Amino acid sequence: MSFPEWGQSYNALHVPLTSDWQCSLVPARDVDEPTSWWSLSYDERQKARKEREEQIEQDRLDFDRYFRVGTSRRAARGCSDFSAYVAFISEHLRISGLSAPVDGEGVTRVLRDAVRDGALIPAINRAWRGSRRVGRSYAPQSWPKRAPDPKPTIYGVRNGEFVPLDANGYFIDRTPYVPAAARVAATASNVASSGSGFDWLGAVETAAGAVLGGDALSGDDGTLDNDFASGASDDSTPFGDAQPFEYSDDLPDGDAFDVAKTPNLGDPGTWYTNPGSGQMRLYGDGGKPVVDLDFDHIHNGLQPHAHNWSNGVRDGGDDVVPFSPWNP
Repeated sequence: MSFPEWGQSYNALHVPLTSDWQCSLVPARDVDEPTSWWSLSYDERQKARKEREEQIEQDRLDFDRYFRVGTSRRAARGCSDFSAYVAFISEHLRISGLSAPVDGEGVTRVLRDAVRDGALIPAINRAWRGSRRVGRSYAPQSWPKRAPDPKPTIYGVRNGEFVPLDANGYFIDRTPYVPAAARVAATASNVASSGSGFDWLGAVETAAGAVLGGDALSGDDGTLDNDFASGASDDSTPFGDAQPFEYSDDLPDGDAFDVAKTPNLGDPGTWYTNPGSGQMRLYGDGGKPVVDLDFDHIHNGLQPHAHNWSNGVRDGGDDVVPFSPWNP
């Protein structure tokens, strides 16, 4: 008969029974159903349980019949087998100090009682060809070095999607928000088609290219003509033609034109800079806002950022445009 699988335990004590029988005493808490049974049907599992119970019962009877330890009390002091018995009993069996074995008869009594009461489950190998000494199989005392945990990836939200960020907090691809930038150009195109005579498409594309750090301001030689980076000039971008906002006592008040806020109406083709927040707003056809540049707060992890206006409504939520006033 092959060695039962429940005898394979690092907590088991291996003891000889006869000249060719070896028994493993396994704590009952270590005996579980084999994982191979999970693939069996209900009837097959019931059959396997019955066969295992019958074999455990037979091993229990054979252990009770053949297990004897003949070490005297005097010889027990220098006997390694006796020391192994005592260490196993003190570790896995609950007995009082008065019941601790002092010789071979005490070991025999304690272990036979534990098997009879079900605290230990015997698993007998009836074709043993190994050592006849008492011993235990210990778990590995060293383990492979654990690989370090990978560095977590930080994500930011752009265009309704999670995009990974680099160590400096920038989007890894470092490209501008193309869909939103396309909406800026589309809005400018609609304004240009109104026939106002002002080249809105060229003005907004130039301004958007400046704030987005894109290729809109690239010259024939591939260099960037960015007012923020090289200093403003009179003819470089429409920023030079913007009319500054001047405060006077007879300014209109109310929700539509509040000094504490960026005005919702302005002269077409002009930029307004809020003296408090630093927000910049470009006005289009009819004096309505076209683009907002915000510097004083974070939106979706972006500071600064830009908002587009469409039909009198400013984009919000995830629809913000990343830009930098410096050369990338």
